[in-house]
Amino acid sequence: MARLQILELPQGSSDDRPPFVLIVDQYLARRYITGLDQPEPVSEFDGIAEKIGARAVLVFEEAVDIPANDTSAYAVGGLLSASPEGPDFASPIAGNIEVRKPCPYCGDQQLIPTRQFREHVARLHPDEPEADA
Repeated sequence: MARLQILELPQGSSDDRPPFVLIVDQYLARRYITGLDQPEPVSEFDGIAEKIGARAVLVFEEAVDIPANDTSAYAVGGLLSASPEGPDFASPIAGNIEVRKPCPYCGDQQLIPTRQFREHVARLHPDEPEADA
């Protein structure tokens, strides 16, 4: 089945909208003959670029990967954890990262370091049930 991709081009000073190229890949070519008086086959993509406002339409039979459309870095939770194993907590900077969570009992939802959360609740909110860190 054909795949559609958009390649955004650099915007010029006179462009109202960002220019782009429509890329159709994995396309099985078909040609239509519009009548007996016209011996030349007609492509399905004739005039499409003008109709959709693209600078061009590029059609390929094989798969074409556009680096600008690569979203694999966002596949597993963001730029820092693109590997299936998740983030690397054994890295040299891992010890410098402090995870905080909001205190549900503080009116301003104060962010408390996770390692100090139980102590914070016990000290400042002794009447509240003990919360897990």
